[in-house]
Amino acid sequence: MKRLPSELAALSLAEIGSKLLGLVAITYLARTLGPEGMGIIALGTAILMYGSIFADLGLPILGTRSAAMEKVSLGSLRIKISSARLLLSISVALLGGALLWFIISNTVSRDVAILYLIGLIPASLSLDWLFQGIRRIGTLALARILGMTVYLVMVLALVESSGDMIFVPIAWGGGVAVQALFLWLYSKYIPTSSLETKPLDSTPIKLMRESIPLGFANLIAQVVLQFPIIYLTLFESSSDVGLYNIAFRVIVVFLMLDRVYYTLFFPIISRSAQEGREVLQRRFYRAIKFIALIGFFLGTVFIITGGKLFPLLFGNEFRASVPIFDILVIYFILTLLSSTLSFTLIALKKEKLYTRSLIVGAIGFTGILLFPLPGDSQLVAPLALVVFQLITFLVMVRHIQDEIPFSIERVVLFPMLVIMVLLTGGAMVMHLSPLIVSIAVVILALPSLLFSIGFSRDDWQFIKRSIL
Repeated sequence: MKRLPSELAALSLAEIGSKLLGLVAITYLARTLGPEGMGIIALGTAILMYGSIFADLGLPILGTRSAAMEKVSLGSLRIKISSARLLLSISVALLGGALLWFIISNTVSRDVAILYLIGLIPASLSLDWLFQGIRRIGTLALARILGMTVYLVMVLALVESSGDMIFVPIAWGGGVAVQALFLWLYSKYIPTSSLETKPLDSTPIKLMRESIPLGFANLIAQVVLQFPIIYLTLFESSSDVGLYNIAFRVIVVFLMLDRVYYTLFFPIISRSAQEGREVLQRRFYRAIKFIALIGFFLGTVFIITGGKLFPLLFGNEFRASVPIFDILVIYFILTLLSSTLSFTLIALKKEKLYTRSLIVGAIGFTGILLFPLPGDSQLVAPLALVVFQLITFLVMVRHIQDEIPFSIERVVLFPMLVIMVLLTGGAMVMHLSPLIVSIAVVILALPSLLFSIGFSRDDWQFIKRSIL
């Protein structure tokens, strides 16, 4: 636990760096390829995400949890998890590539999607999950920066016009290959076993079966997450897809916080589940208060600055992405809150409850898409994502409260009302001086959230000392 502050700093800097590199790449690609080209890239990455679901099948989460509990030999865990992922990724690349060859008629879209699927093969060999479980965060952070740097360099060197679109998935594959190679080379310096550990008593095939519940949960989450691109491709123009994709990509950049949070939180909560419910409850409650404070504050900043961010970064043609982005900010906040609940359920080995929550949320998501509300059709897809995350969050709250009592009113409802009042009041007087009013809203947001969430000095000292 004493290493956590330095680990948080290393991982946060790496995530900020890698996401900034990704933002540079997205900005460059948006200006080079335009909305239509970004729509094709969006389709390819959506297919990649679906492919990665079957290529991973929940194995990285299973591996992280096993490594964090320190009961099995890391050497056998590394080999068997990687073997299972490699077998799955090769199968997905072959079967998915053959299927796409016949389904997608557009040559460029088809080739981009197939090359993204081929990139799953080197990605399957990445040991992110192992380094996360054993808390080698500095090495993991360096690997992520290295991979993203290679991706950006390849994009800038190879993509000069819309005719070079095919090099985007090649650059992505190159980045993940370098990251995987770095982690494998460094893993040789990790002690793989001790007197307290034993070899993993599972074959790669058995591991696949064990990871199916987690894989199914990931399938639901990723299908919902990536389906808006498919939905817009079917019912809207490529430009509309590109407008949504840019807003969504920016949210993904900001969700680096969720990735940092998960990387640090999941191994700790996995150990806490073994230390007793009192320890688990204390760490859980302080963790969700902390992430609620961060999520609502950043959400306020994003809504205030979004209107100027998109024209400045991507050009005036992407100004229409701003309303989409504003809706996705709500999704961003709910995602941060849901992470604490989902990984607590997984740490408690209640994957089925997590999966049931996702299923209920997916039903709400489907209902919004099948029976959309009147209004701009471009906003239906992001609104459906918000509904999915909200329903999933509320169902998980019910399950968690059976295990760990906590007040959702104090953590979520009160701060939400506070932010709504601040933003509404700011909008009413924004015409007087947009800059001064924006700064005032942001300054008032932090103390207002600290009070409404009940984030005490003891909570802050605990977060400073041990993060969770």
